[in-house]
Amino acid sequence: MYRYLFFDADGTLFDFEQAEHHAFHSMARDLGLSVQNDHFLQYKACNASCWKEFEQGALTLEELKTKRFERFSEASLFLLDANRASQSYQNHLAGQGILFGHSLLILSTLAKRGYTLFLATNGIAEVQRGRLKESGVSHFFKDIFISEELGWQKPDTRYFSAMLERSNLLGEKSHCLMIGDNPESDIRGAMDSGIDSVWYNPHNQALPPDLEATYTVTRLETILDLLAAPI
Repeated sequence: MYRYLFFDADGTLFDFEQAEHHAFHSMARDLGLSVQNDHFLQYKACNASCWKEFEQGALTLEELKTKRFERFSEASLFLLDANRASQSYQNHLAGQGILFGHSLLILSTLAKRGYTLFLATNGIAEVQRGRLKESGVSHFFKDIFISEELGWQKPDTRYFSAMLERSNLLGEKSHCLMIGDNPESDIRGAMDSGIDSVWYNPHNQALPPDLEATYTVTRLETILDLLAAPI
């Protein structure tokens, strides 16, 4: 029986696409860039590739912060200061606490049912904590685990071990459940760490053959049925 629920942030509870869109266009205004939607899509691709390399250990977080803008500069042919762009983008992103419509209902319902909730996210601590503050949902979580602060990132099993150790739950894995949308960082990390998982898969994508989620849902509200029994 599950008692401890670890939620991913972006793509699961937080609408990162909207937050990213706002932060990108605000950064462009700060730097005097005239950007179109195609430029935003170019940046999204650069950002996604950098985060993937970060999760694989090929980039450090400090390198990621500027590398994504260096790649965007090359792809878009904009001449920009990657350090200045990064700082502006992070400042604007930290103010974006945009949640999905299902998030408040899910968190409040599970908290009322007696589950202990945690947040487990890869990201820049200053940005993620700023977004959490803006969202107004921090109080639902007993603890918040951010990769920059832990020193490891999902799916590294050391991230999950550090998270469980800090929660005094290393001996309670059978009562823990990881809930997230990313097959690699959330599902692989949980699987390799011996933790059950819920894969939130709103677009009905295929799970890589070497991965196995304990549960798969296309609507996150479905977990309220899965976790309906009082504990």
